[in-house]
Amino acid sequence: MPARITDDDAVPPCGPDDLAVEVTWERAGTGLRGQVTAENVSGRACGLAGKPEVTPLRSDGSPLPARTVTTREWRSPGYVIVRPGERAAAGLAWPSWCGRQASGQVRVDWPGGSAVASVHGPVQPECVPGQPGHLISSWFDVIE
Repeated sequence: MPARITDDDAVPPCGPDDLAVEVTWERAGTGLRGQVTAENVSGRACGLAGKPEVTPLRSDGSPLPARTVTTREWRSPGYVIVRPGERAAAGLAWPSWCGRQASGQVRVDWPGGSAVASVHGPVQPECVPGQPGHLISSWFDVIE
């Protein structure tokens, strides 16, 4: 039996088979801003908790050492319920990258699952020495 989102809630967490995930980027000065979008492709509602971690991948599929920074602000509840056919999105930012070339794929991790997603838009920001090379993500919200 899958873990529950809360003790009072019978909705299981979203697993990798429940979601179709993609990442969209657009230029924001020298950096990138965008979002992770997760569509519930299963036949059941599931809970999507926390903030996603996004890891850019190289062309050989190995991860780049660009980490996702998650801030610790409190949100209650710390999850959204995604019903079949609904989508949830979390905002992203990537200020700079001076490392090896990213490919058009990223790994997206969330409590309960992980998926390799295609990138739509630019695959990495410009290199700005002295600027942080980590990614920043926000909470998932259900979108129309």
